[in-house]
Amino acid sequence: MRSIKSLLAAAVVAGALVPVAAQAQWYVGLDAGAQFLQDSKNSGVAGLKSESDVGWLTQGVVGYGFGQWRVEGELSYRSSGIDKVGGVTGSGDTTALAPMFNGVYEFLPQSSWHPFVGVGIGAAYVDAGKVRKGGVDAYNGSDWQFAYQGFAGVGYDLTDNVELKAQYRYFATLDYDTKATAGTKLDSEYRDHGVLLGFVYKFNAPKATPAPAPVPAAAMAPAPAPKPAAQVQKNYIVFFDFDKAQITPEAARVIQQAAAAAKSAGSARIDLTGHTDLSGSAKYNQALSQKRGDAVKAQLAQLGISADQIVVVAKGKSSPMVPTPDGVREPQNRRVEIVLP
Repeated sequence: MRSIKSLLAAAVVAGALVPVAAQAQWYVGLDAGAQFLQDSKNSGVAGLKSESDVGWLTQGVVGYGFGQWRVEGELSYRSSGIDKVGGVTGSGDTTALAPMFNGVYEFLPQSSWHPFVGVGIGAAYVDAGKVRKGGVDAYNGSDWQFAYQGFAGVGYDLTDNVELKAQYRYFATLDYDTKATAGTKLDSEYRDHGVLLGFVYKFNAPKATPAPAPVPAAAMAPAPAPKPAAQVQKNYIVFFDFDKAQITPEAARVIQQAAAAAKSAGSARIDLTGHTDLSGSAKYNQALSQKRGDAVKAQLAQLGISADQIVVVAKGKSSPMVPTPDGVREPQNRRVEIVLP
């Protein structure tokens, strides 16, 4: 009991340290799958080693993500039927109800695919029920015990809010107490392997918004003349899909407008500045913003603008149009600004 109380106190303290922010990335998840319980030695009485059939497990999680890290609370339930006891046909069920606290690291947050690894600690109520050996009662009992786990898997974004995932989990407890029919105390083992499929729903993922119209330059007073020259729009913005540098049809129309304006004004130079949102590492986003600037430059060149006139600057995630916490995907920050000096 002392270890259980210490565990619960640690979980309360850890939960209190979870960051709270206006745009916190809270999520919930649900998983289910097959569970493979390793053989239990049941030390204390010879001949009571138990073997189990393939079982099942399900779990729910509530978590908070910040950048590539996540912390989450989990409640799982698993069940395995007894196949043999001491080499003889057996019967019964072993179940475990486990509240856990997990830490998760997610790779490639800028991609639609998210490999991840994680570890967790908690407590488990393991119930051996009444196990029979050859039709005769062999042992029974239940116990709360310290539990721990490690897991790895991959998620895939169906939308900004919904992610599918598949994972492998190893789950174990310290030896838990049971009793043989004769009253002898047993130390039973609980170690299992799980393969699960599930989904995650992210409550505050940014919703797709229509790309804003091109931003016009400030109005300029026409110079006195019998026939004032028509003003030429100087500033344009091209937007991109998440983690992409391909030109969309809407972006192509904006680039055509910019090319036409540059030719009309006889611009000797065009400045392109590439940006990304704040999801992903600084190094990755710096390269992505350069690719976006180069993609716009190539499109302008196809429209008859000399490549020598075009200057590309990449700013990565350093200058967002819409300020957000690090790790947040914001459509309006994924852009290339076109300026005709």
